Amino acid sequence: MPYILYICSFIFFKILAPILQLDRSTTGALTLTAGISSISFVGFPIFELLFGKEGLEIGVLMSQAGSFVVCGTLGIFTASYYSAKEVSAKKIISDIFKFPPFVSFCVAVVLNLSNFHFPVWGIEILQKIGSPFGILALISIGLQISFKRDDLQIKPLLYGLFYKLLIAPMLIFVLYILIIGEHSFIGKISVVGAALGSMNTATIIAINYGLNPKLATQMVSISIPLSLLNVGIWYLIVMNYEL
Repeated sequence: MPYILYICSFIFFKILAPILQLDRSTTGALTLTAGISSISFVGFPIFELLFGKEGLEIGVLMSQAGSFVVCGTLGIFTASYYSAKEVSAKKIISDIFKFPPFVSFCVAVVLNLSNFHFPVWGIEILQKIGSPFGILALISIGLQISFKRDDLQIKPLLYGLFYKLLIAPMLIFVLYILIIGEHSFIGKISVVGAALGSMNTATIIAINYGLNPKLATQMVSISIPLSLLNVGIWYLIVMNYEL
């Protein structure tokens, strides 16, 4: 699901950009923020609430092997592509392998395949080191949010929210539920995951690469609250569709 949504986001805004005369910075920011859902920060508690322990387990898989990998590979590719005056394959590959979350993911995969297990004290230390991340991410984004009339980019913001909150879950619903016929738990949780707001890390990447930082922060700050209602609507749709 995360891979499908991001590739479609890239294509959607790539086509839309010349039609609506969006500059490269805005196109890149919209692709990043509208194409990746906040699976871990927003999704985990929602999945556990709606689908129980099994929902949280699938959410972890959807996040670690899905949204974070997308963010660390396709997301970095997009950021490099839209921020550079001249596109360089060497620079894009270099940026991907220098992105700390992607490097951490690769290390984790190697440790997992080698059947390595951290001692209890090591796990506790890592958890304490990682626990402030969500708060720090929100603070760093929140400090850049401005709702002044002159700073609000209404039209691009609406385009981004339109894709993130409507097209994304509708796309997964049509593909998984209507076409493939995946009425099971996996299909339902995939639709709900697609309906979530924008990912914090994707927004930070957009900011770091200078891709319309104001629009990127507005996308995450507005899409996350709206997605709480959006998730409820799509949850009711998928749970009652067979009826």
